[in-house]
Amino acid sequence: MSDVSALPIESLLGEICSVVRDRKRLVLAAPPGAGKTTRVPLALAGLIDGFDTLPGKILLLEPRRLAARMAADRMAATLGEKTGERIGLSTRIERKISKATQVEVMTDGLFTRRLLADPALEGVSAVIFDEIHERSLLG
Repeated sequence: MSDVSALPIESLLGEICSVVRDRKRLVLAAPPGAGKTTRVPLALAGLIDGFDTLPGKILLLEPRRLAARMAADRMAATLGEKTGERIGLSTRIERKISKATQVEVMTDGLFTRRLLADPALEGVSAVIFDEIHERSLLG
């Protein structure tokens, strides 16, 4: 497993958390492999030492099931856990979450269903749209 402290995003996590907390929104662009997908959600959830926890769950949206599974498994592994503990996964064919889940990685379709059922997204502090360039208005 690679050393996550060597990822380019590490030095910016404090600033990213501050901007999200203060301004409630952020657009983050960085090259592949910088750590956007696997480090930012953990920092926002307070699962990395030195970062405060936002009060609710962090949702990480992935456009594809495989990407969702890989992101969830990678984040869980960096915490020394299995997916379904503090890092959860929800796709059409797979659901691994628990009462301890603080970051839930999900596909766009499940997020749409969740939003329709709960437009206020009760208990959610942040929604992260990953791989935004892979989305379109037409679905």
